[in-house]
Amino acid sequence: MSLSLLQAGRVDAGKTRVAATSVAFHPGELTVVIGPNGSGKSSLLKLLSGELPPTAGRVSLDGQDLAHWNRSALARRRAVLPQDVPAHLPYTVGQVVALGRTPHAPETAAVSGKAVHEGLLRVGLEAQLQQPYSRLSGGQRARVQFARCLAQLHGSPVAPVLLLDEPTASLDPRWQHACLQQVRDCARAGWCVIAVLHDLNLASAYADRILLLNAGAVVRDGNADAVIADRCLDSVYGLAFERLRIGGRVAVFSGADAA
Repeated sequence: MSLSLLQAGRVDAGKTRVAATSVAFHPGELTVVIGPNGSGKSSLLKLLSGELPPTAGRVSLDGQDLAHWNRSALARRRAVLPQDVPAHLPYTVGQVVALGRTPHAPETAAVSGKAVHEGLLRVGLEAQLQQPYSRLSGGQRARVQFARCLAQLHGSPVAPVLLLDEPTASLDPRWQHACLQQVRDCARAGWCVIAVLHDLNLASAYADRILLLNAGAVVRDGNADAVIADRCLDSVYGLAFERLRIGGRVAVFSGADAA
């Protein structure tokens, strides 16, 4: 069972054109998408989520076009964390996370409550269950929205698909690592996980597979050694990276970092 993007030609997705490509994503794998600003990372994620339909080719889940999936069935199988999370919602933290259970209705309060509790527990916000969402910091709101995605896919009998657009952008270093550890745990549990990241060292530390995008095209596809260590990275970002091997993984530093 896999999520696949099969294209016969170029695809318009928002402001960025995603070039013709064929790529499949599989359960049990954490794929991280990297690339400079405007390279098509968010556009690719929107194509994979079904938010944007391709103008050529097809996007399919388990061999069926996303456009042909029942919307509720797709929502029970696939959750999306967007790049921009809402700052103001007239709900408590628990109610926001419970929105993730909407596709599963009708279900008992016990089942929904367990999914909400486990989602908040995994992001360290179980004590904020009754707190108004709008009173949270930006990083806490991001964690609540991540918990909503976890609650949405809780108990899925078939390999869930989790799509994350810059999930660590507003998090401090501790919660960046805590979030990505949870993401990796989801992949280890058999989920198909695709995340857009800007931090190349976080990508190197957590990804099973890395896609490097440039100008809407996939220019490298492989593990950290195949992508982060490749000098193509320097050309794509326009930086001469220094590389070190730390704890068995490749870490990169720009000139400013090295200083």
